[in-house]
Amino acid sequence: MDLNKVIARFDINVYQDVLGSEIIGTLSTLDVQYNYISTYKTILLNTFPLNELLLSSKIRSHIFNSLRIEEVRELNVYLGLNPQSDWNGLLTYNFNKRKLEILYVFFGIEMPENETEVFVTTELCQPNYPLYDYQRKVILEMENIIKSDRKRLMLHMPTGSGKTRTAVSLISRFFLTQEKKNVIWFANSVELLEQAFLEFKKAWSSIGNREIKVIRFWGNSDIELDKIEGSFIVAGIDKAYSSLMRDVGAMSVFATNLGLVVMDEAHQAIAPTYSLMIDVCVNMKNIPLIGLSATPGRTWNEPQRDLELANYFYRQKVMIKIDGYNSPVDYLVHSGYLAKIEYNKLFHQSGIQLTANDLEYLRTHFQFSEKVLKEISLDRLRNIKIISTIKMLINKHQRIIVFGITKNHAILLNSLLTAIGIDSNVVTSDSTSIERNRVISRFKLSRAENPNPMVLCNFGILTTGFDAPEISCAVIARPTDSLVLYSQMIGRAIRGPKSGGNEVSEIVTVIDDGLPGFGDLSEAFLNWEDVWN
Repeated sequence: MDLNKVIARFDINVYQDVLGSEIIGTLSTLDVQYNYISTYKTILLNTFPLNELLLSSKIRSHIFNSLRIEEVRELNVYLGLNPQSDWNGLLTYNFNKRKLEILYVFFGIEMPENETEVFVTTELCQPNYPLYDYQRKVILEMENIIKSDRKRLMLHMPTGSGKTRTAVSLISRFFLTQEKKNVIWFANSVELLEQAFLEFKKAWSSIGNREIKVIRFWGNSDIELDKIEGSFIVAGIDKAYSSLMRDVGAMSVFATNLGLVVMDEAHQAIAPTYSLMIDVCVNMKNIPLIGLSATPGRTWNEPQRDLELANYFYRQKVMIKIDGYNSPVDYLVHSGYLAKIEYNKLFHQSGIQLTANDLEYLRTHFQFSEKVLKEISLDRLRNIKIISTIKMLINKHQRIIVFGITKNHAILLNSLLTAIGIDSNVVTSDSTSIERNRVISRFKLSRAENPNPMVLCNFGILTTGFDAPEISCAVIARPTDSLVLYSQMIGRAIRGPKSGGNEVSEIVTVIDDGLPGFGDLSEAFLNWEDVWN
């Protein structure tokens, strides 16, 4: 039985239920030429891989209802049911894993891959790791600080300038003379953790003088941290907190074995859980603490909160210093490490009026409430403007990343792009790791491997720890009052030619009338200088 032929029998009511009325309605508003069953089928198969359709009880029910009576009876025989039973038997049947496998055979599709991933906690490194001149100068300044009595510093380098590479190079130098001490690297997302893990392997393979254990401490890892010695540990801070705080003895042993602590995205370091975890690690033995951030502040207009962060790191901030340049961003662009950025704004009058409660939520949470975000995301005219803009952008960009307002908004934008024939995919926090890796790997194909334009829509997934140097355009479709988040988003698209990227990159920001927005990376980089100096 061909599952594609069964899906071809779906009517408008099925697609309304499966895709949602918002997608169907927006397509009708966009253009009548897209309001066809064939378009809906294309969107369905772009959103759900064929082998996942039968996993959804909702879609599975629609598939069964689309079978003819003779096909129902044939499937009953496959499943060991009464051959004379009708659709009701299938619709009420409890499908376990074995019965689902029978469905895959019946419909002639491949079995879905087993998503159980082998978690490797220890790997050995091999050589080759150069640094730019400005990175070497930064390392020397960092080493002088961690040898002093005040052993805390913030490494402030723009996205794309290699702060992770710089930090792991310093860590490798530390291990050359400290064979018994551990170094722990804290981060709060799998992307950042995996990036640090892989980057250290590359660094140590060039700088190292012995084999060393490199340890993943997130996900399924069951390593006992107090039993580790002379290793590089990349740890999810929440997992480390829950593991160590329940055992004071283990915490004490672990802290005694530490030689250096690194906190990625360190503008979050003064959050209560993070600061408590870090303080326990560094205060017992006055262990050096290095924070990493492209945005060394928590806000853009509340200096007292930012001053608290600066004081936490003793106001010792290390950054790239180049004679003749006020901002290192200007130097990095001029030298080709970062792309020249064209900032363009897509203006939209949404008519949204923020209430006093909305403004208070924005002030305390540094983002809009879910109510406001949902209202903006459902603005059909706004979404059509975004889609129309992307349709023009693919004429000059091969790789475009789009940041949606919500998970559903990212899916909506991807569906509309798919409908008008643009090669687009979507990843969200609900995407399985295998599906996410598949989509991202395809998107990362070089222009030589796939010269056709591709768009990747996402929400809350690719702001940090994601490196695809050939991205030459970012569309910021979400309003934000966070200069930190805005800087992270545009950072995905500004790799320069010396970093395998582009001469010129384009940042398109949707500006909603009456809502805040940002514009220039160089100005953003220097936003917090007053509280650090």
